[in-house]
Amino acid sequence: MAMKFSEVIGQHDVKQKLLHMVTSNRVSHAQIFLGPEGSGNLALALAFAQYVVCENKSGEDSCGICAPCIKASKFIHPDIHFSFPVISKPNEKPRSALFIQEWRVALTKNPYLNVNDWQQEISSENKQLNISTYECHEIINSFKLKSFESAYKILILWLPEYLGKEGNVLLKLIEEPAEKTLLILVANNHEQILTTILSRTQLLKINRLKDEELSAALNNIHGLSPEESKRIVNLANGDYNECLKMIGNEKNANEELWSAWLNHCLKKDIVELSNWVDEIAATGRENQKSFLIYALHFIREMMAFQYTKSPNVRLQGDEINLVKKIYSLVSFEKLQLIYTLLNRSHYYIERNASSKILFMNLSVQLLRILTSQGEDYSNFESSLMQAEPLYL
Repeated sequence: MAMKFSEVIGQHDVKQKLLHMVTSNRVSHAQIFLGPEGSGNLALALAFAQYVVCENKSGEDSCGICAPCIKASKFIHPDIHFSFPVISKPNEKPRSALFIQEWRVALTKNPYLNVNDWQQEISSENKQLNISTYECHEIINSFKLKSFESAYKILILWLPEYLGKEGNVLLKLIEEPAEKTLLILVANNHEQILTTILSRTQLLKINRLKDEELSAALNNIHGLSPEESKRIVNLANGDYNECLKMIGNEKNANEELWSAWLNHCLKKDIVELSNWVDEIAATGRENQKSFLIYALHFIREMMAFQYTKSPNVRLQGDEINLVKKIYSLVSFEKLQLIYTLLNRSHYYIERNASSKILFMNLSVQLLRILTSQGEDYSNFESSLMQAEPLYL
């Protein structure tokens, strides 16, 4: 499948801006495609690069069938280069070229991937990713060469957040670009990017995908029913990558786990909580992440309801009954703390924390929050936030 703009989900306004850049011959040399995970910023960068090199482009899209388009869609175009976070290999300097085959496979499977997907692709869950000084010099050297086929030489640098201070090596390249070069940085978090780079690049902000855009993709591309699409979209929070991971999951698995967890906590049933921890610890890391995403969604919707008093929450059926059951027990402040703890747990699960220890620790914290009253709650709130999970 060619990486045409028409293949990128939603983001109509951004697509129009990118098209106008090329058709009006006002392509900025260095840009940052800034958007949250699953928004499609990498997919947009790929489609934009293909559009630039296409020999038969229209005002709306690349043709998808010319030789440059075919090469671009396979990620083998000689004038479209890639740089991304990698791990070190024995007796090798860390550079993207050593992982280009894995990168092509990963993009072919899912151009909406996140850093955790990439780590799994290259089996680096316990190793540190980075974009090294050596890689930066490789980028500079590649831009010194003339393009092979296209008028432009293009580099897509995925996750500049992984550039440390060595990223300053690229400043001269950004400030004094060679003719007909295009540097596209694809980022999720601007706060983690060097300010020296931010100040020298044009920012293109990409928002989370809209619910209707995700629903259309799930219906038209994946053939899901409207009901199943709605369930997944409600949980995805504008992240298409999360949608992909939830396709095919049991509809009520996370809901049932969450309901059971809350009930065990409310009853202060330590034996059942211990059994629950054993159950979720045996499900695997991806299922644990999916459960925590569901729990975050549930708490987020409860917070929205408490704050706005609006009935238009994205919860249904038994979920509404569960809200009614615990509504009087949790203040907005308690919900904020629970959300923070769940979010932090998701972060640590992604980074290989011991799931059994983490969920037992989290269960005790949740029990105390749900069953505490008045002063008891305020006394231990700060101590909860200081606890750290143990790692394997």
